[in-house]
Amino acid sequence: METNKTYSHISCEQLHLEREKWQLVDIRDAQSYSLAHIAGAYQLNNQTIGDFLSTTQASQPVAVICYHGHSSQQAAEYLVSQGLTNVASVDGGFEYWRQNFPVEGAQ
Repeated sequence: METNKTYSHISCEQLHLEREKWQLVDIRDAQSYSLAHIAGAYQLNNQTIGDFLSTTQASQPVAVICYHGHSSQQAAEYLVSQGLTNVASVDGGFEYWRQNFPVEGAQ
């Protein structure tokens, strides 16, 4: 895992191997999430962010996934600014994950 100033990066392969360790949050839009998502992924959006932050311990490892691994970086930085201390952006995003690992939903 490569470390940035505020958050780290994690590959889909590493996340897959360590899946039980990480709370995965999916920041893609609701329709995309409903069509296909990673098992156990929490859909994080403007409506759910408050509950997520209030129920997540600051040291809980949190992995943020988006479509391709770009928007998740800004979301990871935001989560760190809100007090979370172990946040990673998933490199390659959901599209890479879907090509290599199982997903749930209609696909």
